[in-house]
Amino acid sequence: MAKTKVKVTIAIDEEVLKKSEKNLSEKNIPRSRIIESFLSYVSDPHLYCFSCGEKFLVSKADVCSKCSFVKCVKCKNCSCKLTEQTSNAVFQMRKVYEDLIGGRVK
Repeated sequence: MAKTKVKVTIAIDEEVLKKSEKNLSEKNIPRSRIIESFLSYVSDPHLYCFSCGEKFLVSKADVCSKCSFVKCVKCKNCSCKLTEQTSNAVFQMRKVYEDLIGGRVK
């Protein structure tokens, strides 16, 4: 079944648009796909477990009261079982993710 597409008008910083157009063109990715993928992700975000690799919805996961990381729905791991260095690396990647989506998910 075909999905209904809707035209939208958005305002984007001119410099951001110029810089992104070059990269999108080189990768043959339509701007609309980037926006749609981002909005789809924001509406129902998912993560991949750093321990078992399972893809899971954030909305179905619990947050560890000790480390504040989302627990994997399959193996229940959070950052508590990681070394300090690995936990820091995961935390820094989490910051990139939160910057991308404009804030914390849970």
